[in-house]
Amino acid sequence: GHICCSLSNNDTLFGYYGLISAMGAIVCLGSVVWAHHMFVVGLDIKTTVFFSTVTMVIGIPTGIKVFSWLYMLGSSRNCLYDPVVWWIVGFIFLFTIGGVTGIILSASVLDALFHDTWFVVAHFHYVLSLGSYSTVVIFLIWWWPVISGCALNKYLLQGHWFVSVVGFNLCFFPMHFLGLYGLPRRVCCYDPTFYWMNNVSSLGGMISVISGVFLMFILWESLVVGNKVVGLWGTPSVSINACTVPLPHHGLYVGSPVYYCF
Repeated sequence: GHICCSLSNNDTLFGYYGLISAMGAIVCLGSVVWAHHMFVVGLDIKTTVFFSTVTMVIGIPTGIKVFSWLYMLGSSRNCLYDPVVWWIVGFIFLFTIGGVTGIILSASVLDALFHDTWFVVAHFHYVLSLGSYSTVVIFLIWWWPVISGCALNKYLLQGHWFVSVVGFNLCFFPMHFLGLYGLPRRVCCYDPTFYWMNNVSSLGGMISVISGVFLMFILWESLVVGNKVVGLWGTPSVSINACTVPLPHHGLYVGSPVYYCF
């Protein structure tokens, strides 16, 4: 949210109160959806209906946050080719796919069919793994120049984004179809019919590993080449531009701190 706000050069978030309300709703609802992957353990009807309903409802505040992010990104056209914008869009896309499949699995009847298949594996990887990895990369792109004082290569970051998105989707998207076709998870043997889909997923997994190594190379390259950060742009960068990067640890004292005693 704060990165989208900075990219749009606005002082406040779009739909501030809606975002705050959505986050509060997600916190409250998120504490009571812990059984939405436990429909097959023998829950009674009332408990199943409760968790199924709450899981569906939590998609509403999540959608509010997504539309707010998209609106702020829409006003950041001047940095359309910035890799951090690409990663935010990629995060929203991947997280939305995971959310849509989550709405499907929130129906307890469907979850009972898909629970032991690869469909569930694809769902929680799109929500957890890809969403978490995307936020880590966004954090590194955004704060690495401030932490290290060295700028990252823009074109390498764009290439890394492309390789990552291709690898992620090749690895996990076919799992939806494997699950719909009834391929069970937690098994090492499968019907030869699924051979080519498993090969596609394996190829995507290898590409994803390469993308992780690629990211480490980009960070190493920035330190070796030593492209020093001259300054940062945007409304919230005024205070940072008043300092030298990388920022000193444990304080921003220009000299030794002065203590006054009364």
